[in-house]
Amino acid sequence: MFHRYRLDNGIEIISEPMENRRTVSIGAFVKVGSSHETREENGICHLIEHMLFKGTHKHTAKEIADITVRMGDDVNAFTSKECTALYGMTITENLPEMIALLGDMLSGTKMDAKELAKEKRVVMDEIDMYADSPEDLVHELLQKRVWREDALGFLISGTKTTVRSFDKEQLLAFQKQNYYGENMLISVAGGYEEKEMLACLAKSFGRIRPKPFSPQLAAQALKAEKKSELALEPYFAVYPEERSQNNKLHSERATGTITAPEYFCSFVTEHKDIEQLHMNLAFPGLVLGDERRFMYSIFNSVFGGSNNSRLFQRIREEEGLAYSVYSYSSAYQKAGLFHIDITVQPGLAEQVLRETIEIIREFTEHGLTPEELTMHKQQVKTELIMNAESPKTRMDSNAKFALADARLYTLEEKLERIEAVTCEEIRQLAKECLNLSCCSICVVGNRENGNWNALRRIWKELTAQAV
Repeated sequence: MFHRYRLDNGIEIISEPMENRRTVSIGAFVKVGSSHETREENGICHLIEHMLFKGTHKHTAKEIADITVRMGDDVNAFTSKECTALYGMTITENLPEMIALLGDMLSGTKMDAKELAKEKRVVMDEIDMYADSPEDLVHELLQKRVWREDALGFLISGTKTTVRSFDKEQLLAFQKQNYYGENMLISVAGGYEEKEMLACLAKSFGRIRPKPFSPQLAAQALKAEKKSELALEPYFAVYPEERSQNNKLHSERATGTITAPEYFCSFVTEHKDIEQLHMNLAFPGLVLGDERRFMYSIFNSVFGGSNNSRLFQRIREEEGLAYSVYSYSSAYQKAGLFHIDITVQPGLAEQVLRETIEIIREFTEHGLTPEELTMHKQQVKTELIMNAESPKTRMDSNAKFALADARLYTLEEKLERIEAVTCEEIRQLAKECLNLSCCSICVVGNRENGNWNALRRIWKELTAQAV
């Protein structure tokens, strides 16, 4: 059973003690990611995340590395589109030291100019690494295109141009603006004494300042509240031609009302001198925290998320057309996508795409059988139970849905929700998430080795059905 607390400075805490565990996982999440950046800021969250490990006013970068090794060398961080996270896992007796280290890294970042210059080079190497990976590139290009100018489509790492432009003062100013109590959440799961854990958090994270008072922000928030009461349209919607994307984002930050981006059906290609062709299809999907997420898990498992799925069995096992074919979800707080990823020999791409479309049509029209439903319910429930054994998985899951203001469920409640799903519910969800007239496609590969025009013609045939 999990419990929720709040420190005096506004930091929310989600605690899930687990009996008979000698390990504990903790994560500190800041509610800012690439989707909160302006175009000129793109990549700043990711660079700050890197700099968290480059020294504080209390510890050098080498000392931070030495401390993490003593605790098991399992301290890491990530930046996503919607948050920045610093997390670790260790044995129970090391939890106070882990908490002290994470608190120091988040509140005492030194931002040394020499370390920043070195870390910029590291980040630019990381940007090149992702650009060299067709599996990553096909996904990122498609999200960038379907969300056009919205920050949700930005690359998390930013661009080399933006990364080069950042200086110490910019990073410190951005961190000061966003790294405050009410904008943070701490999730803990595993074996520990809760009272002692809370005392350690209050000591190490209590020095993080609460949300700074600003007359301008207070006035903007009050104005937004009044508009909501009167059911008026937001200002930027009334005068869109006078609002840049950056100004819109600043307004959303101030009022706390982040609007969903518009989805654009797209066909995008990128030439890379590689042997295989990487193709990714995307459809508008569920947002993070949607109450149908348990139904969604079964739907994905049946359609393309398991070795027994329709996609895998037809395209790989029966037809032998592709080595890798699977589906997955990208769910965010204000939008979501349902993806199908295919890696195929260029000469077979058109056939595989037509087969995939046929599978979609069959599934959305006829749904799944009761036998399939029973089988995939068992698969999803087994995965949930296995994940529940891991403190790290439970810590991460609790944080993910709490950040989205979604309801947190116990394992027993999750299993009940899975068991209640029906075949017709899955079919209706499939019709919503696999609407071929809303299909977007990204193709990455060697243009000389395949007929990309044929793929584009198929896409145009599909999207021409849109009303």
